[in-house]
Amino acid sequence: MHIERLLIENFRNIVSLQEVPHPRFNVYEGDNGQGKTNLLEAIAVLSGLRSFRTSKLGECIRFEQARAEVGGRVVGRGQRVDLGVAIEGNRARVQIDGRPPSRQSEALVVLATVVFSAADLQLAHGEPAQRRRWLDRAMFQHRPGYLAELRRFESAIANRNALLRSALRNEAARPGAGVDLDALDAFDVVLAEVGGLIRARRDGFLRGFVADFGREFSAFGATGVEASLHYLVHEPSSARSYRPATALVGAAGGSAAAETEQLVADLRARRRLDLQRGVTSVGPQRDDIAVMLSGRPAAVHASAGQSRSLAIAWRIAEIASLERALGEPPVLLLDDLSSELDAERNAALMRHLDALGGQVFLTTTDARHIKLQADARRVRVQAGRLVASGLALGEDGGASSR
Repeated sequence: MHIERLLIENFRNIVSLQEVPHPRFNVYEGDNGQGKTNLLEAIAVLSGLRSFRTSKLGECIRFEQARAEVGGRVVGRGQRVDLGVAIEGNRARVQIDGRPPSRQSEALVVLATVVFSAADLQLAHGEPAQRRRWLDRAMFQHRPGYLAELRRFESAIANRNALLRSALRNEAARPGAGVDLDALDAFDVVLAEVGGLIRARRDGFLRGFVADFGREFSAFGATGVEASLHYLVHEPSSARSYRPATALVGAAGGSAAAETEQLVADLRARRRLDLQRGVTSVGPQRDDIAVMLSGRPAAVHASAGQSRSLAIAWRIAEIASLERALGEPPVLLLDDLSSELDAERNAALMRHLDALGGQVFLTTTDARHIKLQADARRVRVQAGRLVASGLALGEDGGASSR
């Protein structure tokens, strides 16, 4: 799978860009703030209809413009497809070969990408929301139908929160006004049903993913240390209380009846607090992923080097898992990572990228960090424009004519 042609219009600081990428390695070099990451973000939006930098797509539209557009000709699965995304407000409209698809999830099977940035080096130590975002994006690339399920859950949460806020306003205006308990009961049931399904999907995916993750960590991490991931269900007793997802049944396609029943009970147990705060305090939107090193929490026990190895293993495992699911490697978007790694891990990452196959887009402030053996195209980025160098990178990271 690779992008044969790329077009970007009014996306952040990119006014207009047309690009014919190399089918293997594309190295975008430039100073900070020139638009290197914007280019990768545009490709990510084209692939998954979501940004890896913001939850509000409207922030991607160039200042004082009404819309942004990203288009690409994608070669994969034995066909060439013209894929386009137009952003207006916070909504994305998709076209496949010039026509809107019957379901947006159809666009997700056209182009699969894995995004790896310096922020990922904190996956083991960062907030739970960062790990949930990774998990949800990885899942809908493996199983596009998951996007519709996730949006059903997000809609259920939004509806319940709207009712809670309405009750809070009514109580402030007219003390004793109360809340429509029948409506709240109905929202609880809907939220629990779809929430139980989301938890089952997530837990099942992680159970299949952990073998790839552990194997790749062994390639980058210290010998004798085992890395693993486990889905944790948020407990209503406190903001930082979790339990292992042992109640979930049947992995990716199975029943989540037990978790649904438990979630109904948890929602009702927290109802008084939720009404006081105007927000839902329990559910999959609060769950987490435990990152473990030989049975101990990585957030507490991982060294700086081990944390970097965990992040690299996480993304390389995602590539391997996606390649198995798709039958071909996904496109990798690697954002200015080499400067964050020590020389040994950077060299190991470059060796892995050479061996993985597939198309890669890399950004860097210094192309000397990019030590590849495969053919690579090098382009400089200045103020949102590409300045083609006509050079490729040799094995030592220096430029050589091609």
